[in-house]
Amino acid sequence: MSMHPTVEVIIHPICLRFRYDHDELVYMFAAHPQQQLDRMETMIGIDPEKDGPIFDTNLGFLPVASTVLIRGEKTLLVDPGNTHIGAYGVLRRALAARGLGYEDIDAVVTTHCHVDHAASVVQLKGKPWIIGAGEFADMEIIEGKPIVEAKKQMMGEITEIRGLDPVEIMAGVSAIATPGHSSGHISLIVDTADERVLVAGDLTMVRPEYEERTFSHWYGPPQLEQLHASLDRVQAFSPDLVIPGHDRPFRPAKD
Repeated sequence: MSMHPTVEVIIHPICLRFRYDHDELVYMFAAHPQQQLDRMETMIGIDPEKDGPIFDTNLGFLPVASTVLIRGEKTLLVDPGNTHIGAYGVLRRALAARGLGYEDIDAVVTTHCHVDHAASVVQLKGKPWIIGAGEFADMEIIEGKPIVEAKKQMMGEITEIRGLDPVEIMAGVSAIATPGHSSGHISLIVDTADERVLVAGDLTMVRPEYEERTFSHWYGPPQLEQLHASLDRVQAFSPDLVIPGHDRPFRPAKD
């Protein structure tokens, strides 16, 4: 197998919003990724300062994140997705369409612990798990320590990415700390035979966050400071292709 890895998005993102109204859940959908996020909230009058925190706003979301397959020396699965992606066979079908099964995955990478990116890690029991240092603490806040410990026990060797220097996972693939969206968020820099790819996770949820530095209204000043620093760090690598967490891959303009 070539030492140059290949990168492919095997599940593209989408998001549904919902609200509770008169004993019913009302679902909302918009095609544009920015409309699915802050714009839909603005449309119905959700104000983070008045209505927050986010889990108390009566605005839920069912997000599907970008799931990425990297094949080289090893076969890596990045962000296996939310519970539904694994439980209903979507992830298995996406791999099978490429002649692969769970048994062919050498390691799982989660850019961060949020359930839309990481819940289906449990489908890959026994596989090595690569995650950013600090993410398990965030995960415990969301899911509780017993659940997090159970997930850690069912997985194989856990590698936590620390520090600001890139950490080589395999030839042509490095993980880099990109905190901001979460405490221990990581992104991947992949050098294929033809180009450099940034697997951004939610460092860049949607394209304008990367190109215009326009971020979600849920971020506070400390997060924004981290996000700008993390974007400075990855943009110094001059990626040819960026794979965001909740938008389609794009090619950034270069000077």
